[in-house]
Amino acid sequence: MRFRDRADAGRRLAAMLLPFRGTDVRVLGLARGGLRVAYEVARALEVPMDVWVSRRLTIPGRALTLGAVSEGGSQFLLSDAMRLAPLPRPKLEGLIRDEQDEVEAQVRRLRGRPPPEVSGSTVLLVDDGVLTGASAAAALRALGPLHPGRKVLATPVASTRGLEVVRPEADQVVCVWTEPGLRSVAEAYEDFRAFPDVELQNLIERSGQPPWRSHAVTESADSGGSWM
Repeated sequence: MRFRDRADAGRRLAAMLLPFRGTDVRVLGLARGGLRVAYEVARALEVPMDVWVSRRLTIPGRALTLGAVSEGGSQFLLSDAMRLAPLPRPKLEGLIRDEQDEVEAQVRRLRGRPPPEVSGSTVLLVDDGVLTGASAAAALRALGPLHPGRKVLATPVASTRGLEVVRPEADQVVCVWTEPGLRSVAEAYEDFRAFPDVELQNLIERSGQPPWRSHAVTESADSGGSWM
């Protein structure tokens, strides 16, 4: 299975999330690409969307993901990656601080206000794909202190290992397509272009303006995918 683009992926994911329509739900899109997917979900559920920022933690010059850091100060380190690339504690803490600064800067650019109010609500945290699971796991941890009623991770595509990482952090996981051999999220998309800040800001603004209903999403008794 491949998606045409993130809008197509969002509509397919939204079809699986229609049972949440009419409930006390908040849709949060993980920046960057997750926002475009979340936009379609929010339109289908007839609710606004907001942004959440979580960034991968890597060693400069290397492709290995060590973990991720999220707004709210949360972090998640991948134990397997830390064994493969052990770092002195001071160097690791420096990488975390630098990435946390980037997270805070991105929050200021994209949202520029305090986190959304989610206490008691079901939070649908939407990403465009889960590979290592680190970014989603860090974000889910950061949402905990905001006291949501439930934390649901929703994604069009995920690796088997990525799902194993995020399951303990979420109350529920919804995934359209699981690919055990997934090497990068881009493999699942024909169009996987990057989104500039101005386009993401526009998505957030448009999401807050009714009517939210997306006519491209139709209810189906068998939307495929999996709920965990």
